[in-house]
Amino acid sequence: MNRHDTSNLLSDDQIASFIISGYHIIEPDLAPGYNEEIRNSLRAMPENPGEHIVEALPAITRLLEHPAVVGTLASLLGPDYVRDPGGHIHMNPPHTRAQPWHQDERFGRSHQDRDIDHIKHLMLMYYPQDVTEDMGPTVLLPGSQRRVAAPETMVTLVNLRGQVFSTVTSGSVLVTHADIWHAGTGNRSDKVRYMIKFPFSRTQENTEPPWGHDARNIPEVRMRLDSEHPTTLSRNEYETDHALRVRTWNNIAGTAAMPLRSEAHLGGPWPESGGATTASRRRRDQP
Repeated sequence: MNRHDTSNLLSDDQIASFIISGYHIIEPDLAPGYNEEIRNSLRAMPENPGEHIVEALPAITRLLEHPAVVGTLASLLGPDYVRDPGGHIHMNPPHTRAQPWHQDERFGRSHQDRDIDHIKHLMLMYYPQDVTEDMGPTVLLPGSQRRVAAPETMVTLVNLRGQVFSTVTSGSVLVTHADIWHAGTGNRSDKVRYMIKFPFSRTQENTEPPWGHDARNIPEVRMRLDSEHPTTLSRNEYETDHALRVRTWNNIAGTAAMPLRSEAHLGGPWPESGGATTASRRRRDQP
């Protein structure tokens, strides 16, 4: 697919959903037998090729070049995105334990060096077989790409409110923000769960929205960015999260950026009566 083809680009609504949740699922129309071909090749591999997946598994390029995959990556990272060194074939054998919650490390970044108001790096996860609840699906925490936590803290966490599991059909592709909290869950089945993972990065900032943008959608997008709350948020985090979402949109939208208007409602005259704030102010203002 030509990277400038617009037929498979994401919509404004899908971009807003990604900014809010940090992930997007693609179900590409792969050729009959493709997923089985990949599974058979994986079973026949004498060892995990590490980052040399494409050399060991040339057929995977058909997935990476699929128009729906290219359109999604171009929409989120710009048309000149690149596949980074790295990648990994995850084989989750039967009766294995779950991973701890974590954020992937990239190119030596520390856990505090995260892109909480931008989309610079993505992870692509391809599942060549159906993944059911008992097969060790990947678990994600929506919106957590804007949350920074030390690894030693994350490993103490178990089930989190709002978590979602990638129970997907064969051939599905999960695209996530590189900083989203995630983990492989325990495989309680008698089947191997395969997943092939690739990192991608932006190479330049956008001057225009690289997705299927329509300026008439801005009010609806703004309403979603201001009103939808991942269930992990406490009430005092809402305003911060809203601002980070709008900044993320602005950082990838070029000329389609919108006013922040953050905290404008907190201005105005002091209240005349009632509440601890007013009482404290009066005590402070007394001579």
